[in-house]
Amino acid sequence: MKPKKSCFVLFSILIIASTVATGMYYSKVISMLKKNNAILIGKLMDMQEMFLSELQRGEFEITAYESSRKSCGKWAKYNKTRSGTTPHKFRTVAVDPLVIPIGSLVYIEGIGWRVAEDSGSLVKGNTIDLFVDSYNEAKQFGRQRLTVYYNKNT
Repeated sequence: MKPKKSCFVLFSILIIASTVATGMYYSKVISMLKKNNAILIGKLMDMQEMFLSELQRGEFEITAYESSRKSCGKWAKYNKTRSGTTPHKFRTVAVDPLVIPIGSLVYIEGIGWRVAEDSGSLVKGNTIDLFVDSYNEAKQFGRQRLTVYYNKNT
């Protein structure tokens, strides 16, 4: 027995209607998620501002280094920071421990959060050396004067 044409048309219309309804539902869900995400980001930014207001603030000269002998000299063969960690480009900075204690959380405007894990013979006073992946990346970074937030009493 062949299905009637009207049943097939009705079934097709139901499928199309449910697909459109599902699409509208998903677009509403996505819209709601975007709105909630914007609210959460705003709250996180407020929290970060509150947290940063509790920290020391200073202008630092930021340079970059990597793990080759060109940057680290005789220490390159160890591939370890002063704190004993393996350096990572999204985490490690070298600092003067007399200014920022090793282990301190550091916020560099325009770069983000890092951990003071290393020191170096050329890192003195208000200077920070940002760990990067390659010598070319370090050269390209150059020297930048940026605002840094840190906890002096870690």
